[in-house]
Amino acid sequence: MDKLSLFGDERIWRFITNFWTLAFIAFVVADFISHNAYDFLVAPMSVIYIGVLSLYVGTKEFDRWYEIHEGKRHPGEYFVLLWTLTIFGLMTVSFIYTGVGRISSEVVAVYIMVLSVFALTQKSKSLHREKLKKLKVAE
Repeated sequence: MDKLSLFGDERIWRFITNFWTLAFIAFVVADFISHNAYDFLVAPMSVIYIGVLSLYVGTKEFDRWYEIHEGKRHPGEYFVLLWTLTIFGLMTVSFIYTGVGRISSEVVAVYIMVLSVFALTQKSKSLHREKLKKLKVAE
């Protein structure tokens, strides 16, 4: 397998996305616990994470619409659930205990991006299924 086809493989993008998701969430929690000692890294890591997530979702959606998607389930619900629990947990701790770290606006923006990407992919999936149904009826 050559280098170009390696990065054309959805599994590689899924691995990279899962890695950055876990790494970024761990970083966000660590930054919060350390009273934002690493705040200078939040923006660069946010950009990397959003970029990687966008590339993964984009390649997956292109594959779906060009009928080369493998059809295996890797639900985005897990990403949404993990991010929701993280953000809600940090907000709850911040509300209950004064003097702890704060959640940066970049992290909130990433959470909104994850929700938006999930909503868009769900709509895309729904539209694709409708298209397939219409094609089957037309046959």
